Amino acid sequence: MTPAGYDDNDAGKVLLDGAIGSSTDLETKQRKKEEGRRRALEIAMAKQKLPNSNNSTKSGKRANRKSARHGARNQDRHKRFAQWILNTFPHILADCVDVRADDDQSNSRKGVHDATTKKPAQRMHILDVAGGKGELAARLSLCHSLHVIMVDPRAADIQSVYMNSVVPKLPKKWQQSIEERLKQSPLFVQDELERRFSQLVMPFSSPSHMGAHDVQTCFGDGALDSSVKNASLIVGLHADGATEAIVDAALMHQKPFVVVPCCVFPNLFPERYISMNDEVSNGEKRVLVRTHDQFCKYLLAKDPRFVTEVLPFDGRNIAIWWDGR
Repeated sequence: MTPAGYDDNDAGKVLLDGAIGSSTDLETKQRKKEEGRRRALEIAMAKQKLPNSNNSTKSGKRANRKSARHGARNQDRHKRFAQWILNTFPHILADCVDVRADDDQSNSRKGVHDATTKKPAQRMHILDVAGGKGELAARLSLCHSLHVIMVDPRAADIQSVYMNSVVPKLPKKWQQSIEERLKQSPLFVQDELERRFSQLVMPFSSPSHMGAHDVQTCFGDGALDSSVKNASLIVGLHADGATEAIVDAALMHQKPFVVVPCCVFPNLFPERYISMNDEVSNGEKRVLVRTHDQFCKYLLAKDPRFVTEVLPFDGRNIAIWWDGR
């Protein structure tokens, strides 16, 4: 029923007014959107120009700082760590020094054998666990003539690492000497590596406790068991998930070791706990190991003979080591 004073013309007028109002609202919204986009574009362009105006100054300052690039201040950590190893374990590394070919032949003629077993003496080596690309192994084996076995799940091209990452950082006289030897024998580096270096392409996990007198197969792999048993020193520089396994293997076989912890991986190792002071109860509480500092304390608590030391490079540089005595 139509209300009094209302006819079809009025209804048409209402619909028309409504349509005009809707159209106006849409135009307003569209205009505001365009203004918003234009304003956002102006702001973005202004921000883009702002750093460019100061870019020359900032880049100039950064160019004068060795620490501008991430990790630049610890890029020599392998060289410094190798030198620290030589200074800290001289009595141990003597067992790993390479014997030249003429000495090998001389000893074989003389019949050099182990005094107790009457068998040829077992060659000792440094076990580099989670060695990554292999720069530490390259320095120890090619620069310092030490036998090295590296364990890492990824195969490393040690020769390439040595020529591209190590040699350019060596003193000029060493570089010239290497160039001369390569001219005389293009396979010089390869031959040296075959004498002193080998890799086990596999992960390094914590050993299984087989009993006090049965540790021959504690890793489940004969080659890995032998490499640990005959190691003069076990090393782990930023070995990530293998760090605790190195410490456990060293304790099981009573081997000298050094680890430089890096990542903690608390979700992968939820069984790691340490005791900390509880300020609320004035006692101690057990907390899950989550931080780097807590991880170092956790490893140190495994044996009172362990030593901690700050190494001479930036970044994660806390070494935990034991000389086996």
